[in-house]
Amino acid sequence: MAEAEKIERLLARPVVQRLFRAMTAKRADGTCWLGRFFTAYANGTVRWYQPEFALPYLLTEYVRRKTGARRETFAGRILGNSATRKGLVNTIRSVGHLGLGQPQCFLAPLMIVWNFTQACNLQCKHCYQEAGKRHADELTLDEQKRIVDLLDERDVPMIAFSGGEPLMAPTFLDIARYAADRGMHLTVATNGTLCTPDKVRAMVDAGLRYAEISLDSTDPKKHDAWRGSTGYWERAVAGIRTVLKTPGIKCGVAMTVTRWNLDEMEPMIEWCISEGVNTFYAFNFIPTGRARGIVDQDLEPAQRERMLAILQKYLVDGRISIMSSSPQYGRACIELGDPLGPVNTGHYGHGGGRMTRIFARYVGGCGAGRAYCAIQPNGDVTPCVFMPIKVGNLRTDAFETVWNHPVMQLLRDRSDRTGHCRTCDYKLNCGGCRARSWGYFGDLKRGDPGCKFNQDDWDELVRASAPVEPAPAK
Repeated sequence: MAEAEKIERLLARPVVQRLFRAMTAKRADGTCWLGRFFTAYANGTVRWYQPEFALPYLLTEYVRRKTGARRETFAGRILGNSATRKGLVNTIRSVGHLGLGQPQCFLAPLMIVWNFTQACNLQCKHCYQEAGKRHADELTLDEQKRIVDLLDERDVPMIAFSGGEPLMAPTFLDIARYAADRGMHLTVATNGTLCTPDKVRAMVDAGLRYAEISLDSTDPKKHDAWRGSTGYWERAVAGIRTVLKTPGIKCGVAMTVTRWNLDEMEPMIEWCISEGVNTFYAFNFIPTGRARGIVDQDLEPAQRERMLAILQKYLVDGRISIMSSSPQYGRACIELGDPLGPVNTGHYGHGGGRMTRIFARYVGGCGAGRAYCAIQPNGDVTPCVFMPIKVGNLRTDAFETVWNHPVMQLLRDRSDRTGHCRTCDYKLNCGGCRARSWGYFGDLKRGDPGCKFNQDDWDELVRASAPVEPAPAK
């Protein structure tokens, strides 16, 4: 039996799941036994002969040797990272309570995308948030801190700040610092125009470790036309270069890929490589927000296949990290790559080898409502930033009630679909983009019309010549 299958069977045993529940049970001080062990191992203060930690120490050493990792690497890069420790505790607790599943479900999200403010200094044609002016009912500083506390208590390891333009929010750096003090990994999605040297240094000091700046074209005039005014391309590029020159923070470039700029994707990736950008992120076009007015720019299935092939080629090339919000990216990596080549494991992960491919079956594809959700500026929660379905509000509703809303439960069950997405051989690695199904058909169960296996759904849209207005959430 393959080593991976042995591990899968071991984790599926009821006795192991009971052990996981005991290891991750919260004490009165908010800590758990496993979290304390991880911290002690990372600090080098635990030994095999200590009664409290003897068993996990020996198990950790066994895993470390099997993976070939040096102890310094395991203790430093992995368990030495507080966000990684939170993620491991969250995952192990979830397996203990919910069992091992494909895809894996979680008691709390592994990532929160927080649309921190509605304010923005741009008027982008594809803005899902229809951002512009700050809303009067946005959360106060105290309410924002309370939300961070809620996430911290549930071992949520990562917050990705978005907007609007987060850098325009007066409390943004205060909340970033507050969340970083609680061991969370923090990123920000920004249009880059406000990324001055002083602002970027302040972001690093507050605990932000990754900035993702939008750039939609290699042509300044085209980018500016897409973003609403002139001069924004130069300012965005200046922001990218400022982030790249600032120690302590990595830089990504995000591009929403449409018919309008598909031919520029390879030149854009090459430009990113030449500048030293860490990550290129290809965003799926979603017909929501202002993007409802430009649905004619969406990629047809054959064009999306071309986009995926380019992404997979550069992932294998290895000169830059390649990510995408298109869940079909995981499927393309398997179809186009060799059996041990790198594959996408989710919206923000990839790796190589047989174990990574097994791991991708549990965490890959669309994570909306299962591994992540979105918080709006006023505390509303939606399954995804591209899916405007309110499932609760953290000002008034209990977190568990919101996280386990019936819409979230539906999104977690990939067999509860119609058409090819129900029977697809790649549904564990993909699952289709539910936001696209909702945006085009008002039906979370429908096939993603951007996939080559759902050509009939795309043809239906072409015949209708316009997306169906989404139905109210029930």
